[in-house]
Amino acid sequence: MTQPQPLFRAGEIAETARLALSAAGRDIVVGMTWLEGALGPEWTLDDLLAHVQAGDATLVSKRSGEAVGLVVVLAHEPERGAACLPFAGIDPAERFRGLGGEAVLALERRIEERWGTRRFLAPVPEGRGLAVYFWLRLGYGPLTRKDAPWAPVGLNGKPAPGLWMARDAQVRGGSARGV
Repeated sequence: MTQPQPLFRAGEIAETARLALSAAGRDIVVGMTWLEGALGPEWTLDDLLAHVQAGDATLVSKRSGEAVGLVVVLAHEPERGAACLPFAGIDPAERFRGLGGEAVLALERRIEERWGTRRFLAPVPEGRGLAVYFWLRLGYGPLTRKDAPWAPVGLNGKPAPGLWMARDAQVRGGSARGV
């Protein structure tokens, strides 16, 4: 299957009211010391860096330029025509201010514009209750095993206990449901 064009080309930035989104680079990601704690215990920094190298990672920065988060987006995963967000993390010092939600919603709009994708899926590992709450607040809902016959897969590609959260974009105006 042909991969879609990258969400961000070198030097390309998408802005929101408070954030700037761009392609993540290895040096910046390695400098985000809080990431290892956000990744564990399911994943490692090496798991994440493989996605950075592949161009699947979006850097979330304040408009001032300070890097505060990272979101990984995979095209056509786990099903053709869908976009999978297996990781969305914000620096703990910046959490609970709505930055993660603002970043994900802006990425959804960009994914719709760039790839024409209208279905968004997020695997949530077992034991990550705050992550379930995060996705619920953005209008995602849990899928049954009938609706999501694939095991949740995170950054390392290995199936793990957990659940899938999903949201389908509305046809009207290209905006996502619940926004």
